[in-house]
Amino acid sequence: MRLCLLPLRLLVLLAAAQLAAASRSDAQASRPLQRLLEDASRRNRLPDSLISYKANVETEIAVLLRREEGTEAVTAIEQVASALRWNRAGQYEQRVQGYRAQQLGANVSMLSLFQTGWINPVLYGNRLRVRPRSAESRGRAAPASRGRDGSDTLPAVHPLATDRDQYYTYSGGDTIVVMRAGDRTIPIAHVRVQPRDDVKGQVVLFDGEMDLDASRGTLVRLRGHFVRTGASRSPLGRTLADAVAFVEYENGERYGAYWLPAKQRIELQANVPLLGDGRAVVRIVSRFFDMEVNDTVLDAATLAKADSLRALARRPLTYARTDSLARFGSWRNAIGTITGGLHADDFQDIAPDRWRATGPPRFDLSASRPADVMHFNRVEGLYTGLGGKWALRDAAPGVVVRANAGYAWSEQTVRGRLSVERTRGAYTFEARGGRSMDITNDFRAPLDSGNTFAALFGSLDSYDYVSRNVGTLSVLRRVGARRALIRAEVGYGDDRYRASQFVRGPFGGDPFRANHGVDEGSYVRTAALVVWHPDLAAESLKPGLGARLSFERGDGTLSWQRAELRLSGRRPVGPFVLLGRGDVGLVTGARIPSQQLFELGKYQNLPAYMDKEFAGSRAAAVRASLQYTSPFLRNPIRLGERFWVPAIAPGLSVGVQSGWADAPTAAARESVNRLTPGYDPLQLAQWAPVAAATGRVRASVTAGVRFFGNGLFLGATRAVDQAAPWRALFGLGQQW
Repeated sequence: MRLCLLPLRLLVLLAAAQLAAASRSDAQASRPLQRLLEDASRRNRLPDSLISYKANVETEIAVLLRREEGTEAVTAIEQVASALRWNRAGQYEQRVQGYRAQQLGANVSMLSLFQTGWINPVLYGNRLRVRPRSAESRGRAAPASRGRDGSDTLPAVHPLATDRDQYYTYSGGDTIVVMRAGDRTIPIAHVRVQPRDDVKGQVVLFDGEMDLDASRGTLVRLRGHFVRTGASRSPLGRTLADAVAFVEYENGERYGAYWLPAKQRIELQANVPLLGDGRAVVRIVSRFFDMEVNDTVLDAATLAKADSLRALARRPLTYARTDSLARFGSWRNAIGTITGGLHADDFQDIAPDRWRATGPPRFDLSASRPADVMHFNRVEGLYTGLGGKWALRDAAPGVVVRANAGYAWSEQTVRGRLSVERTRGAYTFEARGGRSMDITNDFRAPLDSGNTFAALFGSLDSYDYVSRNVGTLSVLRRVGARRALIRAEVGYGDDRYRASQFVRGPFGGDPFRANHGVDEGSYVRTAALVVWHPDLAAESLKPGLGARLSFERGDGTLSWQRAELRLSGRRPVGPFVLLGRGDVGLVTGARIPSQQLFELGKYQNLPAYMDKEFAGSRAAAVRASLQYTSPFLRNPIRLGERFWVPAIAPGLSVGVQSGWADAPTAAARESVNRLTPGYDPLQLAQWAPVAAATGRVRASVTAGVRFFGNGLFLGATRAVDQAAPWRALFGLGQQW
């Protein structure tokens, strides 16, 4: 028996020896990282010679939506110019000297988030000061029950603190990039920082990455988010929502001796999966200019107790007088450019588990978009639904299964969708099938997926619908960093007409018009799409140019060929904003399906005309607007202790809109006739068309005043291609 056990004992000893050797190897491999961290910790002590600094700071606060496919639409931008003063005894003052905003609608100012200054003045020391502690007004002392140390921020353990090993684990340390500062080359080491699992009590810790100057051991950048240990969320809370505040603090070398703020980014991202895969994002980016170091002299007594004073310091945020805010004109960046080039997915590698593409398989109750959960229109009535998402992640990298199903209560129809997609590098392959109620409107804005609020409460539904069953295979190619998208697809479709179920909205109002006619039938559909700069559009506040080219073909009971081209852009120039958009389209076929025609009117680019007054197989729509913001009433408005609204900032706006729709063939004219529900060519005496070709280029102009960052328009419009009176026009957004 002993002889039989001898080989087993030898194997155990050999395995133990190999494990010990591997452990020694891992320890030796981590020694360079440990030395780097020890050196960086010593150098992260606040330099004795650094007394103070002052700087000008320009900040952009952008509110945007990250859609389920990854594109972003900016809905509000506030630009804030402030002067920052700091010294080592804890004196901090951030004074707002200039303010301007652009809005797409009514919104609360994001300054409501900041009751104190949002700049982190230095990254030196054993503790970082983060997160407002309460919603108290600026500059007032916190009640003793609120904060034990009297500060208006929370202390977070610095990843380079002398006691860091009690709180963090570290990995990496390799040189990943080389940067230049003047005539010096700086090797940057990348270190991953993670909180330890065995930390006791409630402590604020950092989870993310550090970039260190590998030659000097100084901190160049922090990127991640702060977490509080010992704080728990209910299982229901974890299921319903994710919210995280990411930070990216970048230092710059000053006078060859100090690493002080150069750029800081705070990004609040929130997602409620039950209501859609999109995320609400608030992006705050600050850049520092004209920094002067050691501009203040402190006496010896103050310097002796500077460390304790700094821990108790508050961060007041103050505002210049109204007339000073109105006169400010020293902007260094056009509005929208500071936050340009950034994306919510920049933090994807350190995001909450639900948002990551790696890890064990995960199932969530999650809809692709809010309309999959609830919407209302005159054809379906109220629709309610539920969605699910199964991400296989490490089990099958890049594979995601999505499903949603719901019920249209007035139409009494079940609708839903099932898709399987696989993302591999720059490509996404998808198989999708389902039954949906699709919108047939043309030349739509990027975020336009219907208007439940207007239809439900205002009895206004300017859309037409087709009941569509589809099965599709597609491939999507991403080019560059969101520079372009290329998509190709092939599949089966079947279109059916559904009549309106409501005469007017549930809460009264004007009668709905009938749902426009649909040619019923099935087809094989092939399509291609190219989008240049998918995040840019005239309807979004991000400046720049974008384009979209699409082609589709149907073969079967319904046959057609359709092409569209769109160019759009936005450019701010001082107090002016110029935006424009042009669309052209063509559809051909022996019997053109009426749902493939182009329709124009009041809500389709020609505000001086009736809703969908014109239709044709060839169409073009162009609009441009010049908007001016005056220097008056430029300061944001405070409501109570907590909330702010954007400055009234009155301005002027003029716009021109033109459109053309033509039906040059008999097939096109007959298709326009079939837009009328129940059209019968044998009973023309009892029939009136709902739309017709324009006959010539139609045009309208708008003129009026704008308020609240150009988000509210009050003015008038009139047709200019014929004698017509001025008509009042009210709108939210900047489309006119």
